[in-house]
Amino acid sequence: DFIGGVTLTGSVVAFGKLNGNLSSKPLNLPGKNFLNLIGLGSFIAMMVMFFHTDDVSRGVTLLIASGALACIMGIHLVGSVGGGDMPVCITVLNSYSGWALVAEGF
Repeated sequence: DFIGGVTLTGSVVAFGKLNGNLSSKPLNLPGKNFLNLIGLGSFIAMMVMFFHTDDVSRGVTLLIASGALACIMGIHLVGSVGGGDMPVCITVLNSYSGWALVAEGF
């Protein structure tokens, strides 16, 4: 779920930067590494809550929230890469999609 969301939205941002639809300048948010840590911590917390819940509606809500967080993290992570380093970023995104297939047992 998390790897797929990062890969999907990250690939869309990478395409936009390489195609010229988005600015190729890196997105430099203040405290971006801290934001990454908050995103990772939030995902881990949602995962733990999901594993310990018996309520179906709460479980579905947690899955949707973790998917949304993954998409936001994909935009943030790839947006922080400049246009010159985008081929390397695309290689990493392709690797993520391979890891996602391995994780689901393909």
